[in-house]
Amino acid sequence: MDTLKAVLPDMIKARVEDLFNAQLSDEEVLAHMADMKNKSARLQELVAEEHRDEASDVLRELVELAHRVRRSYVDMA
Repeated sequence: MDTLKAVLPDMIKARVEDLFNAQLSDEEVLAHMADMKNKSARLQELVAEEHRDEASDVLRELVELAHRVRRSYVDMA
């Protein structure tokens, strides 16, 4: 769990930076969104039971953020 806590912020930052800096086609964005959902599900499996609700909230916020980023790309197109 400590390893996850140490690595997760960097993973999230890298993911958001990738989405922000990349010139993506719609297909690539959809693939990244699907990948993010898969990674989120895997992360939920790895989270300790006592922190599962908190982790679920964070994952939900991440998915919502990813959707907002995607909508921003669509608006710019």
